[in-house]
Amino acid sequence: MIYISIGSNLGNRIGNLRQAVDLLKKRYLRNVRCSIVLETTCILPNDAPSSWNKPFLNMVVTGETDLSPEQLLVGLKSIESELGRPKEYERWSPRIIDLDILLWGDLKLETPQLKIPHPELENRPFLLHLLALLGVDFLNNTIFHNCFLKSLVLYPQFVGIVNITNDSFSDGGQFNKPDQAIAQVLKLAAEGASVIEVGAQSTRPGAIIQTPDEEYTYLEPVLEALKPLAQQGNITLSLDTFWPSVIRDALDHYPISWINDVKGDLDDKTLKFIAERDCKVCLMHSLGIPPRADVILPPDQRPMDVIIQWAQKNIDRLLSLGFKPNNIIIDPGIGFGKSIYQSIEILRHLDALKTLNTQILIGHSRKSYIEAFSAEKAAQRDLETIAISATLKHKVDFLRVHNVADHMRFFAAYETFTERYQT
Repeated sequence: MIYISIGSNLGNRIGNLRQAVDLLKKRYLRNVRCSIVLETTCILPNDAPSSWNKPFLNMVVTGETDLSPEQLLVGLKSIESELGRPKEYERWSPRIIDLDILLWGDLKLETPQLKIPHPELENRPFLLHLLALLGVDFLNNTIFHNCFLKSLVLYPQFVGIVNITNDSFSDGGQFNKPDQAIAQVLKLAAEGASVIEVGAQSTRPGAIIQTPDEEYTYLEPVLEALKPLAQQGNITLSLDTFWPSVIRDALDHYPISWINDVKGDLDDKTLKFIAERDCKVCLMHSLGIPPRADVILPPDQRPMDVIIQWAQKNIDRLLSLGFKPNNIIIDPGIGFGKSIYQSIEILRHLDALKTLNTQILIGHSRKSYIEAFSAEKAAQRDLETIAISATLKHKVDFLRVHNVADHMRFFAAYETFTERYQT
């Protein structure tokens, strides 16, 4: 087996690792297994600039290949270049991606270009730790568990929620000021959120819908502050809104990657505008915003049948308006126009959405269906949310959650005790 380390301490670190793994699987490796991800302090010489002191995310990938070591090395350098690492750089400086061959079975190799085992392996306790977790047995039970700051996983991918509102159902008022919202965005990014969604419109039952101008007043200072980070690729921003004018203004001025339309009723002109910007759109099924308890799916129809019919119709429409298939995301809209029991039924049968051949997002975090089996108030439902997330991991592409940090903690433990570590 071949063992390759992947590291990043620049840009969207978790996204960089994910892209590198995907390219390794696509081009060079088969029977791939992945370690968890460790955040570690940066190893630097004493005279390094303070700006280089950025924590790394590190992981190890193992698999098989028909390439020679020299050919695989060329492939790794190609991936580094493709992901944005310059060919010329100062040693120890921050890097968007770093791939190294650590081990190649029992092979010992020393050439001017390549040494196997990697000559610095014994000086990287976090890599030895990851190898040990993957079952490499040459380490003589040496313990390296104090060599990292925190642990994460590549999958599932999390969309972190930042509600810039006064009355959202579980966190209203916590992030309604620009500095609070910005701090929460940075926190979620550091915790490993793949996408961070900002919204200034409460959609809880009974919410008062804000006008486009009122909504944009809340959004603008937050988006302005986040603009440099998004432009540099450090964060991926999603905008939760259903007002066409807000969408146009935001996409004209800010590097928004997603539009999350919780009404699912944008006009053709607005949708074409989104498609022309090569922006993703997430359409959520709902029967009205804000939702009402007395307006739900017909009791004589299977909820998933209704969702699939609605989704296929909208996917066809989006494709006709110029959207690329990989820019379409479907959200079945848990709690929006569904009873508690209908929401649970949808969550139990999410596999059925795979027939749509598009990406799926599920927004299940802290919602009212949890009242079917828990007496906790909305803000205290993270434990239940995480338990449900574990059942959804292989059924959807994105989990939209409030608490990214605890999800990462859970899934790092979960992956450590699975047989596969498959991505």
